[in-house]
Amino acid sequence: MKPGVMPLRGAIVVTMAASLIGGAALARGVPMLEAYDPVPDPSPWGPDDEAGASNTQTPDKVLDGKRLIKEGKVYRLGHVYEPGMATFPGNQGLSVEAGPVTLLAQQVTNSEVMHGEFGQMGTQFDALGHFGYIPPGSSDPADALFYNQFTGAEVITEDGLAHLGVEHVKPLVTRGVLLDVKRHANGGETLAWGQEITLSMVMKTLRAQKMDARDIGAGDVVLIFTGWEENWELGTEGYYTQPGVGLAQPGIGLEVAKWLSSRGIACVGSDNFGIEVTPPKPPVAPGVVFPVHHHLLVKSGIFMHEAMVLSELAADLAAELEERPRGHRSPYEFFYVYSPLPLRGASGSPGIPLAIR
Repeated sequence: MKPGVMPLRGAIVVTMAASLIGGAALARGVPMLEAYDPVPDPSPWGPDDEAGASNTQTPDKVLDGKRLIKEGKVYRLGHVYEPGMATFPGNQGLSVEAGPVTLLAQQVTNSEVMHGEFGQMGTQFDALGHFGYIPPGSSDPADALFYNQFTGAEVITEDGLAHLGVEHVKPLVTRGVLLDVKRHANGGETLAWGQEITLSMVMKTLRAQKMDARDIGAGDVVLIFTGWEENWELGTEGYYTQPGVGLAQPGIGLEVAKWLSSRGIACVGSDNFGIEVTPPKPPVAPGVVFPVHHHLLVKSGIFMHEAMVLSELAADLAAELEERPRGHRSPYEFFYVYSPLPLRGASGSPGIPLAIR
């Protein structure tokens, strides 16, 4: 047990019971969301684990992904970082200051200084220290519970995260799966803000892609295409917010988050800014207003890759699906590569993931 962490055996028993009940409901195709216990369990990888689901990235997963490379085509799944880009409200944005031009005999060198909240900007990757849970009866961040039962007192410092920073994440080199929910479960229309992607929509998407639940497994990265990417050029208001509403986007809810975590995946990505449907639904537990972030990061140690660029990949996979003869394997899988910038103590990382087909 980590120093300063009190035993949570009673809470863990309740959590395990709820998980078993939820598992039975999932077998019937309807995840049970009642009596959700927000208290994180110990990590299956041990009391000192800070790598979470990136522990699934084994040599076998690398080889499993490598076999999917047939054409050698590479997709950059992220936006360009630039001044004036859409940013989460309150984020200071990105500025670039040219450094002095240096002359070295007949050569010239350039450099620059960049300013910004790089860990939580643009196409961003959330580390496990990004979200925690403060139990009822307290409002002190020091009392928060994070992944693997690290406490806020252990994690939060003035110099960044003392635990669960992005530097602990192992590179994701694995099999990727795209769920084109826009095309296969929403009639080809971009999902509307506030529209929740349900488990039935996910299953409909899988069937249309010649796949089923068994095609998503341990260590995979699952990407969800909603079409929201098209709003990126509108800026902060249009991509992150809607007039008179505030934060607004389509996305998954706790139902799908629980199902994805039950499959043992390593990471969830999407072309929206925060994966989960917003405005959020009524809290699933006291104070848990962003349940997908909570369930994936805090409860499950599963990483989140936000504001991705998926339209080109989605279009190519759909075209290949049309061309493949009946009975052939689904094209909606590919080699996925991403290594977060190891910024010590950071809650997230910039960087562009790659899909390779």
